[in-house]
Amino acid sequence: MIKNKICLLLFVFIIPLCAGELMYNDMFALDQIKDSLIADDWEFRTEFPYFKKTARTGSSPKSCTFSPDGKYVYVTLLGQRRVAVQIYTVDPFEKIKTIYPGCDDPANDFGYAEGVFRECDGNFWFTRMTTADYFVYDPKADSLQAGRYTGGDWTKALEFSPNQKQVAMSHWVSRRISIFDVDRHRIIRNLKTSQIPRGLAWIGNDTLAVTLYGGANSTNCGIEVFDVRTGKKVETMLEHRSAMRDIRFDPKKKMLYYDDMRFALVYKYDWIKRETVATEEVDSHPNTIRLTPDGKYLFVSCRGPNNPNGYTLPSPRDGDIVVIDTESMTTLTSWAQGNQPTGLDISPDGCFLATTDFMDRHVNLYVISDPRAVDKEDEDSFTMLLNKLGNIYEMGTRSFWWWW
Repeated sequence: MIKNKICLLLFVFIIPLCAGELMYNDMFALDQIKDSLIADDWEFRTEFPYFKKTARTGSSPKSCTFSPDGKYVYVTLLGQRRVAVQIYTVDPFEKIKTIYPGCDDPANDFGYAEGVFRECDGNFWFTRMTTADYFVYDPKADSLQAGRYTGGDWTKALEFSPNQKQVAMSHWVSRRISIFDVDRHRIIRNLKTSQIPRGLAWIGNDTLAVTLYGGANSTNCGIEVFDVRTGKKVETMLEHRSAMRDIRFDPKKKMLYYDDMRFALVYKYDWIKRETVATEEVDSHPNTIRLTPDGKYLFVSCRGPNNPNGYTLPSPRDGDIVVIDTESMTTLTSWAQGNQPTGLDISPDGCFLATTDFMDRHVNLYVISDPRAVDKEDEDSFTMLLNKLGNIYEMGTRSFWWWW
């Protein structure tokens, strides 16, 4: 039902982008569709993305992740005592389950940083920074395995290798990466980084790229790339005084994309040529980045400027979600979302975008492409829509936030 309504609404909205006068010639039909979707609690906008839904979360929603079938969004909570993950259905967009792992020391039962699905079995893995544990939730059996040691202190990100046989976990305080054999839950390699590690991206099954966040007194940070079979560092891409956050790899184009929180930049790096080919400035404190399934667009959540009275307080303005064309590395559009957008993910079919607002305690759901065009090889409706939009943005500040 929801996709039928979305298809009809997108038809009415997207066609006028190519012939503006048509938008006003069929207002009666448009009003009927809007009334129907408003009844389903969709919020309408006059600019892309045209409509969204918002749901309340617990304290400090950190990451959000679509299930492999695209029917659910999992949200990890950094600041909520006892609560690790809240699960939402996409249709209808509502919370259906909360995961409570428990902790021997209740004072440490918080700090659930990030999560990721192992697609081959559908299990959801997530980390708890305060106790250096990771957990595995099986949605089919509705069961949670007991926490296991992550191999380091203050564990944040985790990422599965393409063959799903290994998982890498980054440790903020320990300054290393642990590589696990997934089936045996055993560490097979530790990778020592020169600075604080943050984001992770696999380049094939044997190579891992790591973003270096550094710290307040760091000088040269950037990206370090390791051969996980030997533990040896095989490549280093340094950027002066940078504070790198997240990283993605496009296996088809052999491109790495990563963002710098300190200087509000997104980098495009050619892995074959071993060179930076482009950068794009975005809003203040870029956080999570995700590629659309076809690799044409990069979505970036930007937390916005720090509060002058302290970085743990709400930002003085809302942060932006930015959309970048990966071919030209130019910003296509952006919109102010909420107070400190942090988590971000794109559904496997490329139709939906999920984001979190860290300070507002919200998870948001947007429609970002026409479901009718998901399987088409030619230009999809999302491409057509974005090519009609402008690209004027407020640039980011130069400070950064260690917690994120």
